[in-house]
This record gives sequence, C-alpha cells and structure tokens, in this order.
Amino acid sequence: MKGGKNEMDEQGNLESWDGFLGSNFLSADAVDDENHVFVVIKTELDTDNNRPILLLESQGVKAKFSLNVTNSNFLKNSGITSPNKAIGKKIKFRKVIVISPKTKKEVESLRIIAIE
Repeated sequence: MKGGKNEMDEQGNLESWDGFLGSNFLSADAVDDENHVFVVIKTELDTDNNRPILLLESQGVKAKFSLNVTNSNFLKNSGITSPNKAIGKKIKFRKVIVISPKTKKEVESLRIIAIE
C-alpha cells in the first residue's frame, strides 16, 4: 500500500518474524508477587472468545490479559461497572493452579486479588 501503513505492517509481515514469535499476553511467570502492580491502559474485545482483554503496563512493559469469568466477576463485584471503567485502575494478581480446558492438566494461572 503506497503512502500509508496497512494492517499487515502493524501485526507483522512475512519479511520478518516480528509479531509471530512469543506472546504478548501476561503469564504467571511475569508476576513477581502479590504486590506487583499493573495499570490498565486500554481495553479490547477478543471477538474469537467473546471476552474483554485488558492491556496492562508495569515498569514500562505492556501485556494483554484476557478476562475469564472468574476475573470478570471479581472486577464487577469490586464496583467496576464495565471493562472500560477499569482503564486507569491498578491491579494486583495472585498465582493459582487451575486445570487447563485444552490439555486437562494443571497449569499456573492468574487471579485478580485487588483493584484500586
């Protein structure tokens, strides 16, 4: 596309591995402890899974966090009336062990424990 950026430029292209390797989703390994604070800077909709996604930032690093039912309920019960109302809020997580619906094995996951 001449004179502008196309969608493929933003997501990656076949001239580079950028955008294809790794994941920009928050993993349990990225959370040091329950005092590690993340700030919600944006929300998106995962149209494939019909879930809200929070774009988080901590210490200059950005990561996405897909909200499952448990974490969505925590936010709602904490007075956050919609996913967009979480923007600007600080979130803390706890590591938990859950059963992966895909592999049926135990995996580490994250639960929101505080929002302010």
